[in-house]
Amino acid sequence: MRLDPPLDPTSPEARTWLEDELSKAIYRDDRSLLERLRDWLSDLLSSTGSGSLPAWLIAVAIGIALAVLALVVARSVRAERRMTVDRPQGVLDGPTRTAIEHRAEAARALAAGDHTTAVLESYRAIARSAVERTLLDDLPGRTAHEVAIALAPAFPASADRLRSAADTFDAVLYGRRAAAPEAARDLVTLDTTLAATRPVLPEVPSQTGAGR
Repeated sequence: MRLDPPLDPTSPEARTWLEDELSKAIYRDDRSLLERLRDWLSDLLSSTGSGSLPAWLIAVAIGIALAVLALVVARSVRAERRMTVDRPQGVLDGPTRTAIEHRAEAARALAAGDHTTAVLESYRAIARSAVERTLLDDLPGRTAHEVAIALAPAFPASADRLRSAADTFDAVLYGRRAAAPEAARDLVTLDTTLAATRPVLPEVPSQTGAGR
C-alpha cells in the first residue's frame, strides 16, 4: 500500500482549506448561554425518562447549574457597575459653578449637618477658586489628587492638608463613606485659608542680558 506524499499547499490554498473547514456547522454554535443550559437540561431530563440517570441526580445537577449561572450573572453585573458607576470623575465635572456658589453650598450643608456634601463642595470650591485665580487649568476629568499636586507648589504650607483633603474627597465620593464632622470642618477651613493666602508663583526668568 502506497502512502500519499505529505500535503504541501500554497498559502492561498491553505487559507481556503481552513475557511472551508471552519465554515462547517460543527464549528458554529450561535445559541446563547441560557439556550445552551436549557438544551443541556432537556437532554438530562430525556435521559431520565429512559432510566439511565436517577431523578435525584438530575435534581442535583440542575441545582448546581443554576447556582453557577447565578454566580456568573452576579459577577458580570458587579464588574459592569465598577466600570460605569464607580468610574472616577473629575472634581469639577458637571454643571459649572463659581467658587462662591460651592462655598455657599458647603456652608449650608455644614449648618444642616450634611457633612458629606460639605466635604465635596468645599473641595470643589478649592479647585474652582484655583481655576478662577489662574492657578489651575480648567481641564475636564481632573481628579482630587491631581488638584492637590498642582496646588502644592503654590501653597507649600498647606501641601499636606491638600493631600489629606484629596484623600477625604475620594473616600467620601468613591468609597461611599460618610464624612465625619471634623473632616467637613477641616475642608471648610482649608478652603477659607487658601482663599486668603497669596500663592507662591513661579519665578519669571530674568531678561537681563537678553540680546547680547
